[in-house]
Amino acid sequence: MQVNCGKSIVLDIDHAALPKAALEHAIMIGLRNILMDSHASITADEYPDASERESAARAMVDKKLAALMRGEVRVQSTREGDPVRAEAMRIAADIIKAALRKKGQKIADVDPKAIREAAGKLIERDATITERAKARVAEQKAASVDLSDLGL
Repeated sequence: MQVNCGKSIVLDIDHAALPKAALEHAIMIGLRNILMDSHASITADEYPDASERESAARAMVDKKLAALMRGEVRVQSTREGDPVRAEAMRIAADIIKAALRKKGQKIADVDPKAIREAAGKLIERDATITERAKARVAEQKAASVDLSDLGL
């Protein structure tokens, strides 16, 4: 399974090779985060009464858990299903961020959506970005690491 860790780090993880305790911990953290996110929109502004707020939040958690049990998962639209396209977007975004820094702008002051849109345009204009992305993806796929030599 590929896990996107952010900052252009994508790891291939054999979840079957994880020790049982580590796998159970990962599942617990993942479920906790998914279920916490499911009720994040329930606020004190919307539900000033604490018991009503708790009931509304519980209903959202129950609904999300039921959807998970049916096998329904939501994939965020910002994630790319194509690893080459995703890598090209990372490369292009890095190029744009470097240009912004060179211009004296803080990245935090620029809307991330605007950076993604600009990255898409840059990929369309510069075919070498996709070629670099193809090479990186091929390199990652070809990389073979004997984890036993690393103590894992």
